[in-house]
Amino acid sequence: MGNKQVVASTIIDASSEEIWAFLAEANRFAEWVDATKEVLSFDEGRPFGVDFVYKEHGGIFPFFSKSHWIVTSYTPYTKQVHTGDDGKVKMPLDICLESLPSETAAGHERKTRLTISLGLNPRWFVNLPLGILWPCVMRRKAQASMDRTV
Repeated sequence: MGNKQVVASTIIDASSEEIWAFLAEANRFAEWVDATKEVLSFDEGRPFGVDFVYKEHGGIFPFFSKSHWIVTSYTPYTKQVHTGDDGKVKMPLDICLESLPSETAAGHERKTRLTISLGLNPRWFVNLPLGILWPCVMRRKAQASMDRTV
């Protein structure tokens, strides 16, 4: 089946610093990530950054599971990379912020583009069923979930 990917992007009326602070609150992931139903645990007391670990329960209907995630790259106010694994599919997640200056009557206001990309890299024993379901149903469901996230 190979690797699959969904991407969504939006522009937010806030600075990248404000958005970054929110993105670093692991206990709030289920509030904004559509596919995350519950954050099960995370490195409480450890600063959010490279090697930060969290576990969650989530997925895309009808495929829900527990997954283990680790932050593998962290460039403040610009990019985070998380790598997830539920035992069946490895999931690289890229979160990128781009500051966009915008002119307003009151002066300069900051806007930020948020782009999230999720890859799905299935293990060999999931290739056949996902290879059939991806083009028929799952790609649309995954993209809809990503669109609801941003």
